[in-house]
Amino acid sequence: MTTMAAYYSVEQYPEKLSRTAQRILDTLDRGESRLHDHYSQVRGHQRTTCRKVINVRIPQIGGPPQSFSVYMRDVSSGGAGFIYPGHIPEEKVMIGIPIPGRDDTWFEGKIVRRKEYIQEGFWDYGVKFTDRLT
Repeated sequence: MTTMAAYYSVEQYPEKLSRTAQRILDTLDRGESRLHDHYSQVRGHQRTTCRKVINVRIPQIGGPPQSFSVYMRDVSSGGAGFIYPGHIPEEKVMIGIPIPGRDDTWFEGKIVRRKEYIQEGFWDYGVKFTDRLT
């Protein structure tokens, strides 16, 4: 029997965890700006810093997907980066990006990067989009 992990949304974070998330996003942005020239030569798509709350769904066999929200840190036509205060072991995810005045735009994706920030309890994730769903 498989036990589902309990994921929680940005709206459920205690104030201290929300402040920690913002501090980590600031740190990641500073590091990204220092390494921009190097990464731009390696990446297939140009990334744009984007601080937005996005929706994540993890498909479940025989049941509805687990849904929760996270802080997005960047986006490109090929994928998105986000942080979450915990390990997400699943590989396949769906990402919903809110568009003002419209329904979320949903993508199917694969987690291709996981990096833990041990002292802060957060993980940095990179998702490669494999299909546009809406």
